[in-house]
Amino acid sequence: MIKTKIFFLNIFRSFSSKSGEDIPTKLRAVYVEAKAAVNHEPYTHRVNPRGVFTNYELNLRNVGVYGFDYDYTLAIYTKNLNNLVYTCAMNRMVKDLKYPKALLEITSDLSFAIRGLHYDIEHCVLLKVDAYNQIQRGTVYRGKRKLSDEEVKDIYGDFSVPDNKGKNLPQLIDLFSLPWAGLLSRIVQYFDDRKLAFDPVLLYEDVADCVQRVHASGEMYQCVMDDLPHYVHKNEGLSDYLHMLRDHGKELFIITNSPFQFINSGMTFMLGEDWRKIFKYIVVSARKPTFFQGKAAFRRYNEETNGLDYEKVTHLYPDQIYSGGNMKDFSEKAEFKSRGVLYFGDHIYTDLADPILQLGWHTAAIVPELAREIRVQNLDTYHYIIVWLETLTQLIETYQKYGDRDPLCCNVITEWIHERAKLRDNAKAMFNEQFGSMFRTHHSSTYFYRHLNRLADIYTSRLPNMSTYGPEHTFFPRRNALPHESKTSVVEIADEIVTKTESVHELSKKE
Repeated sequence: MIKTKIFFLNIFRSFSSKSGEDIPTKLRAVYVEAKAAVNHEPYTHRVNPRGVFTNYELNLRNVGVYGFDYDYTLAIYTKNLNNLVYTCAMNRMVKDLKYPKALLEITSDLSFAIRGLHYDIEHCVLLKVDAYNQIQRGTVYRGKRKLSDEEVKDIYGDFSVPDNKGKNLPQLIDLFSLPWAGLLSRIVQYFDDRKLAFDPVLLYEDVADCVQRVHASGEMYQCVMDDLPHYVHKNEGLSDYLHMLRDHGKELFIITNSPFQFINSGMTFMLGEDWRKIFKYIVVSARKPTFFQGKAAFRRYNEETNGLDYEKVTHLYPDQIYSGGNMKDFSEKAEFKSRGVLYFGDHIYTDLADPILQLGWHTAAIVPELAREIRVQNLDTYHYIIVWLETLTQLIETYQKYGDRDPLCCNVITEWIHERAKLRDNAKAMFNEQFGSMFRTHHSSTYFYRHLNRLADIYTSRLPNMSTYGPEHTFFPRRNALPHESKTSVVEIADEIVTKTESVHELSKKE
């Protein structure tokens, strides 16, 4: 990359010194040379999809207690679960709330949306928002129809989300967001196609109610338990990682919103009948995030009756299962040898916000979509698009002044601008045709990543990825260039140096 940037600078300098050619011809010559340079740019820096990535420095030597959520943290589900939730919720919409039966005949498309989108209840639109509350152009959909820039401006005045939107603009943040988004977009499109009037607020509340019933009724839990291989990944390496922690004297606990029978079924499927021996404390039906700030009492779960005992819980015992409760009582009644806690969860707000902000725990986010996004980033095609996109952007920024002086130069610059727009769309579509990446817009991080960055010390795609690092590893955040700093990638240079020294001294072979 360093050689390429110097090469571009030489092109720019030689451009201004050339004579005897008209400026539009010179612009096209610079374009050809720059594109040729990009075509010969080697791509060697690929990212490990199963890596662990750091927002804040974390020394595992200071962590003696490891806590875990269950859903999408210990247990990773297949795509079949999204289809199950969508189907069950749509059935309830039709049978219980009397929505049109024709909705049941429409095939679901749960690849339409991504996690982390916002839903404008009043206007029935899904939209992607960046870290600065700016709407990414081309990512605003009412039903399955993309709104034009003019339609977006009619709604919001510009491409900024007003701060006063509040509860009328909820974020679809958890792993059940895809069926939720699928239901909303499908029903809105059905009504719009037939010009049927409906109340947007009532529609949102109905979908929310039906999705909630799928969980609260136990319908989803029972379907998953009846066919675990269809819905739950084995999560290979999980057992080895958890036992490695125990072998190094770490204490483990689970706090989950799911009921005991459900997690017992899944954990037995993944880890075997004696899985409970790994964990010192197990808390089910915790009702997070209320668990972290509420005052609900703990109740002991009775496995024989599948019910809750009525005796007052004054102490938490390792061989018991507890339901409900609150964080204050947990910290007072549970006995741990160490005060350093690292808690793993998939939901940025429900799992991670209170532990890191209120309790001072370290937090780790499990983001299953991360591995797929990294694999896309590692593709030669994606690398070429991004490098050429950045190069073309630099060409436009450097030579746009000539477009104001000469109509022919203006035509050249306009061609570049149109090509740049297509490149941005192509890069976006490699992740998701409608909304692109979960983690970034064209040039900045998403609203989702902003909160992931703030509320998680580290993040990774699956829990067993932690095994590579061991219980005494220190995670260090990487230095990223700010807009006013040198564009040279210091991190990439450092990685190349370390890789070369490792190869020369054959350190990797000695491990």
